[in-house]
Amino acid sequence: MAPVDQTKLRLIREAIQHNVESAQGIRPRRRGPDRRLGVIRLCATLLIAGTAYLALPSRIEFIRPASSSTPATAVEAVMDVAEAPTLALPSVAPRRLSRAVFPLSVKRVVIDPGHGGKQRGAMSRSGVAEKDMTLDIALRLRTLMQEAAFEVFMTRDVDEAVALDARVALANAKKADLFLSIHVNWVERREARPLETFYVGPTDDPVTLRLVSAENRDSGYSLSEYRQLLERVYLDARREESRRLATSIQDSLYASLQPVNRGLDNRGVKMAPFFVLAGTQMPAILAEVSCLSNDDEVELLMSPDYRDRIARALLKGVRAYAASLNGTKTKGS
Repeated sequence: MAPVDQTKLRLIREAIQHNVESAQGIRPRRRGPDRRLGVIRLCATLLIAGTAYLALPSRIEFIRPASSSTPATAVEAVMDVAEAPTLALPSVAPRRLSRAVFPLSVKRVVIDPGHGGKQRGAMSRSGVAEKDMTLDIALRLRTLMQEAAFEVFMTRDVDEAVALDARVALANAKKADLFLSIHVNWVERREARPLETFYVGPTDDPVTLRLVSAENRDSGYSLSEYRQLLERVYLDARREESRRLATSIQDSLYASLQPVNRGLDNRGVKMAPFFVLAGTQMPAILAEVSCLSNDDEVELLMSPDYRDRIARALLKGVRAYAASLNGTKTKGS
């Protein structure tokens, strides 16, 4: 390297070294009795160093001996930091993963016939009990699903009372892919024939709240467990899949039942904090498949053909949901 270039580099190093020492609180060494002369020399050095730096080529390489284990000097460390590349941050926000990324299927289903035993549920004026209708439809659905190659478990298959926490525990222990709770409604307006399907979530609807309160009455949960369930109602990763399942079930039920039940009121899909929906660990729905407060609806429900139609509609809804998971044929589809 030419003597002029060496002089320039020395001046730059001295200037940067002085700045580093000043930032670290190191007092400059005195080189003579006249402090004012030292200040003048420092200013001149900085001026010359700045001029020399501007005159240098754009690229300067500091070469360290390959065998040296001595740490870099303060000047070299500053230069290394100044020349470090800037990390580029992603400019596009991450997108939601498609369900098609993971091959999914529906193989194991838990069917939950509402009520049972002393818990009769809703009652018609003629004495038809909800617990009997839900069990009959559930048994029909089990047969249909087994024929379609699903693995099926039931929370009850006889007329017995089963606590809500026991129903939830069974579904979770079996590691089910889906949970289907079957119920029959009762409303104050007797001419109404509501058809609706619920998935887990909060609600402010007073009619739904009364229904939820009645269904949750014999939950079997403690106060601490109740708090945990409430947290899951508001922060539940399964909610979107449960909504998809509920929509598929509701659409299938209405399309199948409306041709023979002209007064059917399609109330759609709703959120509600039912215990059996909040406690289960898989996509779960509660379907109100009929209404015992309407006499014409009761007459239809007493027909085995109509109950069979309900069971087949539930199966069709499950199969449509299963087929939608990844766009390919799945078990039971």
